[in-house]
Amino acid sequence: MTRRQKRNRTILLTILLILLALLSYATYYFVQNRSLPMVSVGDARQALAPPEYIFSITGSGASELDRPAGVAIGGDGRVYVVDAGKRRVSVFTPAGRFLFSFNKTDKGVLRAPVNVAVKGDQVWVTDRRFRKIYIYSLEGKFLRAFEAKNEPKFSWGPLAIAFDKAGALRATDVGATDRHRVVFFSADGSRTVTFGKTAQVNSSLESPSQFFFPSGIAVADNGDIYVADSNNRRVQVFTPTGELVRIINTSGIPRGLAIGSKRLFVVDALAHVVDIYDLKGKELVQFGSKGFGPGQFNYPSEVALDARGRIYVSDRENNQVQVWGWPVAAPPAITTPSTPWGWGLCLIPLLLLLLPFFMRKVRVVVTPDFVDALVEAQVIEEVASKRKLRLMCPESDHALYAGKMIGDVDLGTLIEPEAFSESDVRAMREKLEVGEREAILLALGDRARGLCTQDADLRRLARLAEIATYDAEQFIERFLKKR
Repeated sequence: MTRRQKRNRTILLTILLILLALLSYATYYFVQNRSLPMVSVGDARQALAPPEYIFSITGSGASELDRPAGVAIGGDGRVYVVDAGKRRVSVFTPAGRFLFSFNKTDKGVLRAPVNVAVKGDQVWVTDRRFRKIYIYSLEGKFLRAFEAKNEPKFSWGPLAIAFDKAGALRATDVGATDRHRVVFFSADGSRTVTFGKTAQVNSSLESPSQFFFPSGIAVADNGDIYVADSNNRRVQVFTPTGELVRIINTSGIPRGLAIGSKRLFVVDALAHVVDIYDLKGKELVQFGSKGFGPGQFNYPSEVALDARGRIYVSDRENNQVQVWGWPVAAPPAITTPSTPWGWGLCLIPLLLLLLPFFMRKVRVVVTPDFVDALVEAQVIEEVASKRKLRLMCPESDHALYAGKMIGDVDLGTLIEPEAFSESDVRAMREKLEVGEREAILLALGDRARGLCTQDADLRRLARLAEIATYDAEQFIERFLKKR
């Protein structure tokens, strides 16, 4: 063959191998999940699973939050919270550890802080009492007050603030009772666009471009401005020049807004939930409920997103900021086909030999309390019969299982000791600010396919680190029950 023929044959063979690999994967996926791996075109509410509660930021002692209002995330992941009850801004690490607080101004201290936004290396805070926006460094050092040029004294009252991609300020103004409006500013503080006045409506389509306490604002990537027209129960959307694009009807009282991953997050203060819409206003999913427990809200106020997509909601009357995250995709359950048709389907392409991942075992790290729960559920022998399951534990835990028999199963053989990397553990400790034991389990779980434990706090940490996690009930449902 000529060089060109060899090259063409190589390209053709590569394409065939890719197609055969895709066919093998589709066959494997169908046997495991009874559906083909294709993009869902069904209802968006069904397609999007709601986020999960991870943990709450509360502070403690002198740092304890008191009626938190605004919340914003810095570029380094720090969480800036307007502590309305204590008239200050409190700053926390991404894992919720208190760092410091600040409230100094050019005229003393903050009196009625409401909203906060991070712009590069600056933190901007609105104060209803002073009718001003104060600017600080990321470390809380007061820099200056924002000067809105040509605004008559006592008629300008900034409430919610946001910035476009160029760093230009967009603000809602409720300084005059008959002039609730939106104002765009240039870098020097000059008004470039102003629109709106006060109007209370009975229908969401009445009096477009007018507002009744616009308490939230967010800017999309294309520059469109989303305004929470709170007491009119709607979100209004405008172009970068202030022209109305659409009105999104909300079921309750929209307060805080945030935009991320082409989704609009709306805090509903009276329904005690957060609604998620696409940017055209189609509702996708809702999360939260009224109450005082984990994942429940009591008059939530504001919402912010970090670079990893985690959702921070200021839960005002519960005196906390709740952190939510999207569910981590679990690996497909490994089950044995129970019909000749199923076996035949698996054997259609012998190309499965080209896919080593199919032969890999599902590796999970287990804790003693989780193993005790499996023993109590009397499923140890069933776990041992699953050849595709591999249970592991830290080397220091293995002595707990060595020689211990459950029926005909030796736990010391079923559960294999696994060495950990010191660098992985150190990185996990620094990232999540946890102890040595937790860091070891999380590091091993990250290297494996998941972490199995009955400890709810440890599972929340695992979700925070984007590690698949299961308690005994979830594990049995996922890996032992036939579909």
